[in-house]
Amino acid sequence: MSGNTKDKIAVRNNTGKTTPAAIAPMANVYANATVLEKIENLAATFRHRK
Repeated sequence: MSGNTKDKIAVRNNTGKTTPAAIAPMANVYANATVLEKIENLAATFRHRK
């Protein structure tokens, strides 16, 4: 869901500008990295509880 809204915002901002198109993918990569890190942390805590 959030990925779609980010894509729409990037396209809207990109009219006549080149920077938002370059920044948006980096923001997505960073967001994905933080989400993956949180999932890994959750997995680690459950693993240690056993």
